[in-house]
Amino acid sequence: MQDSKMILCDGCGQKADQEHIARRLKRLERMTRYRPIHVQALFLRAVSPAADAAHLYSAEGEFRGEGLALLRVLGIDLAGKSVEVVLTDFQRRGYLLAHVLECPDGSADGKPAAELLEKRLAATQARVRRSLKPKQVVLLGREMDPFVQQFTKEAVGAELALSPGGHAYRLEDLALGSLEALIRVTPVASL
Repeated sequence: MQDSKMILCDGCGQKADQEHIARRLKRLERMTRYRPIHVQALFLRAVSPAADAAHLYSAEGEFRGEGLALLRVLGIDLAGKSVEVVLTDFQRRGYLLAHVLECPDGSADGKPAAELLEKRLAATQARVRRSLKPKQVVLLGREMDPFVQQFTKEAVGAELALSPGGHAYRLEDLALGSLEALIRVTPVASL
């Protein structure tokens, strides 16, 4: 692909073609549809899943991957409910899932995810502070651990929820239904 047809994506900071931008805008549109007016808890992961089916807001028919894992640890009942009903419940609770790199890993620039995360962190923090304005930020996934201190140092106007070990929560380590209680009970550090 010629560089003249590449533009800088504001979701991941990478050079991107029209297909990349269209996919990012579609995911953003779906997420915005279920964005709560007042964000109580922002669940923040490092990188958006590569498969649309694993992306919470892109689910069709059933939840998979990251989206399914988050709903399970939050104790959100999926039995006999449509995707729309479940996402509306998620929204009513004031929950929002976002990613530092809003586009899946697989950089057109060939840069490692850690380098891209580092570069996008300031923009993500500004977005949290200026636009999303959550009451609480819940970091999810091992990839977010190197950035815990940067989140605690930045004044984003929210509380930071961390695991008892002081690192980001691991969805795979949490019992079904346990995260909602943990983010309410666990002492939080002011951002």
